[in-house]
Amino acid sequence: MEQTTLFHKSSTKTRFYGGREMIKRCSFCTLWLPTVVISIFTVVSFLVIFILLNHSLDEMIQAHKHSNSLTKKIEKMVSSTLNATFLGNEERFLEVALISNEIHDAIASIEQSNTYNTASLLESYRQLYKNLISAVSYSKENRLEDAQKALEEVKAYTLTLEEQMNKLDAHFLQNEKEHEKTLFLVMFVSGTLLLFTALFNGFYLIPQRVIRPLEESSQKLQRSEEKYRIVANWTHDWEYWVGKGKEIIFMTPSVQRITGYTSGEFAKNPSLLTSIIHPDDKALWEQHVQEAHLPNRPEEDAQGVEFRVIAKDGRIVNIDHICRPVYSTNKEFLGVRVANRDITLKTGILNELKEKNTLLDTLATTDALSGLYNRRYFNEAFEREIAHAKRMRTTLSIIMCDIDYFKRYNDTYGHQMGDSVIQKVSNVLKTTFGRGVDVVARYGGEEFVVLAPSTPPEEITKLTEKTREGIMALNIEHANSQTAPFVTMSFGVANCTPDVALTADKLLKAADDALYESKERGRNCITFVVC
Repeated sequence: MEQTTLFHKSSTKTRFYGGREMIKRCSFCTLWLPTVVISIFTVVSFLVIFILLNHSLDEMIQAHKHSNSLTKKIEKMVSSTLNATFLGNEERFLEVALISNEIHDAIASIEQSNTYNTASLLESYRQLYKNLISAVSYSKENRLEDAQKALEEVKAYTLTLEEQMNKLDAHFLQNEKEHEKTLFLVMFVSGTLLLFTALFNGFYLIPQRVIRPLEESSQKLQRSEEKYRIVANWTHDWEYWVGKGKEIIFMTPSVQRITGYTSGEFAKNPSLLTSIIHPDDKALWEQHVQEAHLPNRPEEDAQGVEFRVIAKDGRIVNIDHICRPVYSTNKEFLGVRVANRDITLKTGILNELKEKNTLLDTLATTDALSGLYNRRYFNEAFEREIAHAKRMRTTLSIIMCDIDYFKRYNDTYGHQMGDSVIQKVSNVLKTTFGRGVDVVARYGGEEFVVLAPSTPPEEITKLTEKTREGIMALNIEHANSQTAPFVTMSFGVANCTPDVALTADKLLKAADDALYESKERGRNCITFVVC
């Protein structure tokens, strides 16, 4: 069996669009929003801490540079002071003053970094500078002993400054290591937090909030499509969906069983549907399409039509067609949904039943021997025509006729020959009164009756005379007839315009009385009466 095929996938996508939007919104709220917030918070925190640590580290590095140069400047100052004193070089004193200012500025810079208490360092430097100036003064005054003591003080304070400078270097190195550890810790915590966020997303949020809902939606969609495929593949009817552009969106495989063509052939050639319509039914089909395949019909408005198609193998297939419009949830017209049922077998059975019913009606209303209507049918038609004549105020004629001396004919020639005479006389009556409104019936035995509505008296007289002459023209031998040597017939005609008081029995009796009078007059004649 051919599998169900969707020629356009848009309808399925439309069905699950809302669910996918819901998944997107849920994913953003439960996955992407927390991830973005945590990531931004982590990065901003890292940047702020990094900037603060970097600024503090820069200040510490600058202070460290000042401390490194401070020892050299102190040594240079001491050397320049001694040279200026013993060599008498005035320019050296100016250089000592500049170096002293630089030393003071370097100590002030270290103090501004808030990383070390420079009070003892500054005090040692002041004592060094004081004793150095004292040594210079004592030397100029030739107070050598005092100068020697001052220089020893200078040496002691110099060692003290060196020791303090070593402590300062150790302090700076320790702070740099602590800053590096802090920066590494911040980077480690930030990286760990980001890694945790990534792992949390990868192993929990994404599987729980994205992958699992998508898998569930996919499974639901697969189950839905499986149900749809099973229903479509097993449906006995030929069903399809025509889009608003007249394209075939969907067609069930049962079309091949009914028409011999596959759904793929209809998809490739949408005009194939119209081309297989029976030529006699094309106008009916086109009218139905114009009336039913419209975008403004209510969705519950189902319209049907029966037509025939020519199958691929040439078979004529009767189709019971019903269709209704298809709309989306926002009332957009999407085309027409169609169900076609093969009613060929049903139509054949119905036609056969109609033929049998027609045959039964014929048998029930027709005399088997003469082929004329029987007395039962005549009585029904008589009542109907009298009512019509009363209502329309039109004339109604009834003719009673009887084969003359028919019993003697049967006794002489036999019943088979008598049946033949009845058949031949019936043909003459049927031929003469052949209008669609006339009713010719065998009333019983050799007696016949004719009902002729809306016929003037002169016309009914002519037709009756034509019938009498037609029977004589048959020239059927009748040796025991007292009227003629051949078969003849007597007639009684009653013509009237019925009123309320006139009944079928009265009119029939008038015609029968007229027939009796014809027999009294010698037979083979016509007696006409007006009621």
